[in-house]
Amino acid sequence: MSMFEITGQLINCLDDRQLNKETGEMLDTPRVQILGEMPLQHSDQTRAELVTLKVEDLGPYRTMKGKTIRIPFGMFSPAKGQVIQFVPKGSKPQLAQGSAA
Repeated sequence: MSMFEITGQLINCLDDRQLNKETGEMLDTPRVQILGEMPLQHSDQTRAELVTLKVEDLGPYRTMKGKTIRIPFGMFSPAKGQVIQFVPKGSKPQLAQGSAA
């Protein structure tokens, strides 16, 4: 399976909770928000893009908040018009080259 990789500033770590519609229980869904730059198709300019990704554990991310990180991610579409983005299990964030430790 090939993955994409995202590099950007780690803006936020969220302890999100979601309702499982089938069981009615509340599930913890840790997420991170990464701000990056998306190149524009017919221009040399970029636009800021905020991406929210599901992660396995927020622990490795909390100390990197505000820093530029690099992490693999995947996406799938369970229904028409819906795209879910996630960090694969076992993946750990890395400081991007040139980012202050």
